[in-house]
Amino acid sequence: MSPRMSAEDRRAQVIAEAITVFARFGYEGATTAAIAERVGVSQPYLFRLFPTKKDLFLAASEKNMNDTLGLLRDAAGGKTGYDALEAMGLAYQEKLTTHREWLLMQLQTFAACYDEDVQRQTRHCLQDIWEEIEKLSGLPIEDRAIFIAKGMLCNVIAAAGRLDGTDDQWIPILDALKAHTGRPHN
Repeated sequence: MSPRMSAEDRRAQVIAEAITVFARFGYEGATTAAIAERVGVSQPYLFRLFPTKKDLFLAASEKNMNDTLGLLRDAAGGKTGYDALEAMGLAYQEKLTTHREWLLMQLQTFAACYDEDVQRQTRHCLQDIWEEIEKLSGLPIEDRAIFIAKGMLCNVIAAAGRLDGTDDQWIPILDALKAHTGRPHN
C-alpha cells in the first residue's frame, strides 16, 4: 500500500491540474468538477483545499507567474546586462513553444483581470517579474520595457501560431527577435 499523499502535495497536484483546465477553458469556463475529476478527488475535498473557484484560480495563476519568474532567474544564471536579457529571452521563447499550458494560463490570467482580486495579484506578480529583470540585467528602464514588450509579442505569436512552434508565418519574426538583443549598435 502506498503512503497517503500529504495535504501540501495534494494541494500542489490540484494547482497543476487546475492550470491545465484554466489554461484551456479560462476562469469563467473552467469547472471545479473538471479539476476534481482530473485530480481524482471529490469536489468537497477540493473545496477544503481551496474554498472557492477564485481561490484556486488565484493559486494557479500565482504558480504560473512564479514559474515565469524562476525561469528568468535560472536563465540569467549570473549573467548581467544584455547577456542576461538575451539568455532570459531565449529561455522564454523555448518555454513558449514547449509548454503551451503555461502560455495559455498566462493569457487566461490577463483575460480574467476584470476581477479586481485577479488584477491585483497579476499586477503584483508582474511587478515582481519587472523588478527581477531590473535586478538581473541592471539595464535602463527603456531596455527592460522593450524586453517585456518583445515577450508579450512572443506570447501572441505563440498563441496564434502552430502548436509545434514551427509556423512559417512567424519564424522570421521570432528569428529577428532572437537576433536583436537590444544592445546598442556601435
